[in-house]
Amino acid sequence: MSSKDLFFVDGDQDAQAKELLKFIGELRGETQVDQFVEAAMATGSGSEAVLRESAGWLARAEEAQMEAAYNQLFAVVTTEGGSQALDAAAGGIAKDVAATAASGAAGLRVLNNLYSLATDGSRPAVFSGIVELAVRTKAMAALVPVVPRLAKMVGEWGAGAGAGALLALRKAFDEAQFGSEAYGAELAYLEAVGAGGERAAEVAGSAVVRFANINALCDVDALARLASVQELHRAGQLGAAGELLEQLLGSNYQQWQAYEQANAEKLAALGVDAAKAGDKMRLLTLASIASERLGEDVPFGDVAAAIGVDVEDVELWIIDVVRVGLVQGKMNQVTATLMPTRSTYRTFGDAQWKVLQTRLHQWKESLDALQPVIHSAKALAHQQTEQAAGQVHVAAKE
Repeated sequence: MSSKDLFFVDGDQDAQAKELLKFIGELRGETQVDQFVEAAMATGSGSEAVLRESAGWLARAEEAQMEAAYNQLFAVVTTEGGSQALDAAAGGIAKDVAATAASGAAGLRVLNNLYSLATDGSRPAVFSGIVELAVRTKAMAALVPVVPRLAKMVGEWGAGAGAGALLALRKAFDEAQFGSEAYGAELAYLEAVGAGGERAAEVAGSAVVRFANINALCDVDALARLASVQELHRAGQLGAAGELLEQLLGSNYQQWQAYEQANAEKLAALGVDAAKAGDKMRLLTLASIASERLGEDVPFGDVAAAIGVDVEDVELWIIDVVRVGLVQGKMNQVTATLMPTRSTYRTFGDAQWKVLQTRLHQWKESLDALQPVIHSAKALAHQQTEQAAGQVHVAAKE
């Protein structure tokens, strides 16, 4: 068997099972491989034999052989018992690979294949194995691309499914110092379990604090709009973290300063880094200014006063707010102004709808005002075309 073997091999079901058992026997160092294969096949069906004998051994295969070997295992089990049989075995296979795979990269490919073949009911168990293997082999970076898809995955698993796997993923990301990704796991957990989850309040509070401490996280509405977070906050279960969330949603930098000074001990107990949270509020305040003054030239002095920095430092803060995706616009160093062309609202409520309505009305009025100009230009162009055509006709007669 080699890494180039296809998913399905030639031969009937027993032939496939015997080929895989022979490979397992060689991995185990059996001196009488043929006898090992016959003994294994004599104690049950082919799929039962390969599942039993592969435990603790197949994941030790060389990296070049491991994926092909497991593909054949999946084929043997599915051929005999259908997808239900593979689902029933998926959790055990995932645990075995997570615990014994010699190659983290090959093991992750195997479990990714298994996840794709499994149905939603068994996928949380396979995902837990993926997380366990990534932790053991220090390969958490390989799971970073999964974070944007967590919400969709959780939705496929069903309500409440995979909660343990998501908490394990959060812990693993924290230990690997992937704070933004741990935040993503928290949002997926809160969406999966709802407000009634055993650890929902703790996870929601952690997510609020994490948002405050990490400048790369700027979409506070993604957290605040979760039904579980709203319900927990209304019920008072978020405590000081709920107050912090309100500040993040609605305060400007000056208001934040007053709040932080009055609640320094409470914020420290939550784990809020005052300096990092202050910088986060500067970015959010700058985004709010941009939202209110789209298309206008905003003097650096106005920005400096609003976010509490020297005018000389405003350019750096504009670069930061653009880098994190909150604002787009043009910075003029000669006139020391920023003209925002797009800005992200922290939340989009009644006030924002009113601003949008006003801007759309102004836009309509501008378009209406242009109509006479456009009609006049069209009439003039038509007149000039007719005159030119007449001149050409006269010239042709002459």
